[in-house]
Amino acid sequence: MPETQPDQPLLNALKTVVNSELIPSSLTTAQTTEICQQLHCSLIELAERMLPLAASFSFAPKSNFHVGAIALDKQQQLFMGANYELEYGPLTGSLHAEQSAIFNALSHQADELTDLVINAAPCGYCRQFINELANAASLKVHFNQQNFAFPELLPQSFGPNDLGIKAPLARLDLATAKQAPDFAKASYSPYTQTQSAMFAYHGDKLLAWSCYLENVAFNPSLSPLLTLLSQLTLNHLSLDKVERFELWEHIDNPFSFRQELENFAEHSRKPMVHHSYPLT
Repeated sequence: MPETQPDQPLLNALKTVVNSELIPSSLTTAQTTEICQQLHCSLIELAERMLPLAASFSFAPKSNFHVGAIALDKQQQLFMGANYELEYGPLTGSLHAEQSAIFNALSHQADELTDLVINAAPCGYCRQFINELANAASLKVHFNQQNFAFPELLPQSFGPNDLGIKAPLARLDLATAKQAPDFAKASYSPYTQTQSAMFAYHGDKLLAWSCYLENVAFNPSLSPLLTLLSQLTLNHLSLDKVERFELWEHIDNPFSFRQELENFAEHSRKPMVHHSYPLT
């Protein structure tokens, strides 16, 4: 993506409101309201101005194509996302910015998503993933100064309703999550019932976590490894900060992400621990 001049008024407002030099990966309702007042802009205009900041979280060593995405919920909270590629292996091992932003929102227990703002048109893969959202029919998508109702971008779609799923992807069940298996059980997997969660630790300190998100078309299902790496980046944490990775999975899962994590652990020279737990 071509370089642009820094939006200094925006950066100043963020620094004042967030009280940090670091770019925030999410903003609360109070923060977006105050920044919009300072900049005299709407929430959508704010998200559009923040897209270059979202794209700055991108890790794209293979494609060198840096994409940012921002999800907004009905409480006017803002959640950033960016694409992430593995340095080894094929490009199929990659996370798209839209997926990153959606998981960032869900991991923060975001309310119903209302808008998705992107700095490039969403690819078909992402459109299929977005279609898993419970409110996909009412979601608005913004890119290149154009606005679309999401169904316009995916006509004659194949979605959860086609397989009789009555509770598509919405807020993750994290309200009482305390132990690692609780986060694995929060996985959204109505098609295979798979429960998987990954964690990155420095000593006993949890740096980031992720869980599996499934899609009716299967291929856009969200690997917990790629989401975990994206969450580390969004939290301004490098792999140098990680001492070990942990994978927690239900003992009767129909498949495992163990090999995927082992491959990454070998590449990154980080230890990994695999745990299996019974259904309780």
